[in-house]
Order: sequence, then C-alpha cells, then structure tokens
Amino acid sequence: MSGQFSYLYRLMISLLLAFGSFLPAIAQQGQYHVTYAPFNLASMKGRGGLATYSRLGAVSDGTIQLRSDDGQVYSFTLDAGTIYCQGNKRVSDWAYLRRTGKKATITIFTNDTVDKEALVIWDRGPYISMVNGTIVFALPALCK
Repeated sequence: MSGQFSYLYRLMISLLLAFGSFLPAIAQQGQYHVTYAPFNLASMKGRGGLATYSRLGAVSDGTIQLRSDDGQVYSFTLDAGTIYCQGNKRVSDWAYLRRTGKKATITIFTNDTVDKEALVIWDRGPYISMVNGTIVFALPALCK
C-alpha cells in the first residue's frame, strides 16, 4: 500500500510540474483569433482580428518580424496608423522595441490572417490563464 501511495505521489508531482511548464510555453508564441476586441480603431475592419505573440525577431521603419521558438517567422507592415504601446503609455514609433530584448514576448494585433498590417503593438505578451480547464486569452490594455 505504501508503495502505491509513493508511486501516485510521484506521478501527481510530475504531472503538476509538467502542467506548470506548459502554461509559460503557451504564452511564448502563437496566434489567437479575437472575435471581439476590447477596443475599436478607425483602421479596424470589424470588431475582431488576429493577435500574434512571440519573441521580437527584427524591426525597421516598414516591417516588424516575430520569431517563434520553432523557427516560424511572422512578418507585419508598419505604417503611420500603427499604435505603439510601451507599457500603458502610447509612443510615437517602434524605437522602444529595441530595448525589449530578443527574449521578450510582444503582441501584435492585425485585422485578420490575410491583412498583415500591424494595428497595435504591445511590448508584452497577452494574458493567458486557465479557468476551469479552459484557456483564457486576453489582449493587453490599449495604451493612452
């Protein structure tokens, strides 16, 4: 009986450790379809869009690239209408992203999977949590 308890105890601890490392892995890269964005911008085609989050690969005057751990590269265009959020503060251009570092996760919101124009860029990843076995995804707050 003691041997079974010891085995179950070790199995439970292993599962908890595996699950604990799973959530951060989810938050490091991916795309999520947003059906109802918590904000409305003039450049939005509808109330939804696509949020892409991963590590910053490269950024220039006209494009930004995110690079995932599996080597996939997401590319987006930047224009005068792109909103840049540094924390809770809106900034005028992408220069602050240089300071986020290559390992920091950032989030880019676009109209949909076809349109790769970056509408909003945050210097942080989305909020991802588990509630009653369901993954809850939330965009960072729109900066002011």
